[in-house]
Amino acid sequence: MQFPDNLRRAMLENNISQAKLAEKLNTTQATISRWVKGVNEPDLESLFLICKILDRTPDELLGFED
Repeated sequence: MQFPDNLRRAMLENNISQAKLAEKLNTTQATISRWVKGVNEPDLESLFLICKILDRTPDELLGFED
């Protein structure tokens, strides 16, 4: 379960809160919280938007590369 940890780390490094990420993705903070806790995962479109916002590749967030 690397995605939640990688997402959390990327958010910290980019100084972006769950609320701010939710706003940028046009979703709720509860949705972001579920991703960070590993309860759910984003759909493909959201994943690509997260990557763009946090300046990460999908491979980095999904744990396929450092």
